[in-house]
Amino acid sequence: MSFFEDLMKINTFVVRRVFWIWYIGKSLSIRRRRATKRMNSLPKEGKGEDLYIILNGPSLKTQDLSLLKGKNLMFVNRGFMHPLYKELQPKYHVFVDSNLRDGRWPIEWIDQIFEMCPNIRIIMPIEWYTHPRFIKYKYDSRFFWQHKIVPFYVLGVSGGCFSYGISQNFDNIYFTGFDGNSCAYDLLKSTESHFYGADPELENMTTKQHALAFFSTFLHFTDLNDLADYCRKRNIHIYNITNGGALDMFPRKNFKEVCNL
Repeated sequence: MSFFEDLMKINTFVVRRVFWIWYIGKSLSIRRRRATKRMNSLPKEGKGEDLYIILNGPSLKTQDLSLLKGKNLMFVNRGFMHPLYKELQPKYHVFVDSNLRDGRWPIEWIDQIFEMCPNIRIIMPIEWYTHPRFIKYKYDSRFFWQHKIVPFYVLGVSGGCFSYGISQNFDNIYFTGFDGNSCAYDLLKSTESHFYGADPELENMTTKQHALAFFSTFLHFTDLNDLADYCRKRNIHIYNITNGGALDMFPRKNFKEVCNL
């Protein structure tokens, strides 16, 4: 077993280095550096505050999100489809998935979000700042172009959320809707991979695509465990308030008890 563990460690190290080189290369343009400087000059929003990250796992259907009304909420991707989204008036919405950048997801989603929550902050990767698809948003004050500050690059949209929460110095970061088993649901062609059902673009996945998805999940779990260690060493407080789910690297707290804080 130790051979495979060593092999996985080498594999993870190589993948992280490749991502790090790619990310640094994408962030070196003068315009992106200026945008990063402008974002970093903004006042930090988290001091003395808690952040509540709402991810899209099916466990959300077992939780009454109305209990979080009035708190600093952060949604992601298709999260604006949640029936309580407009009522909750989240403060943040995060996109990092290339589906939006490359046009597989409609850009009109952003307008739908602004219609429901006019004062929300949309958080996107700094690499997208110069992309033609987002040119009309470059100087929109409701956008935050994020330069990652955590040294983990395979965390997807959850990484964007954690990175923002840490960079803004939130006292506590709580997350829910992170079940961690969507790949299994996709393989079974189940509609339970997300609170809204399955992603339509994954409906006809091939075995090669499933293999890539499971490899990505392996890297994801590895990064989450390393992020948890990173946070413990720096006294950064991240708590899992998901009902059930596969994640055991962050301390768990009861959803209803946290809502009443």
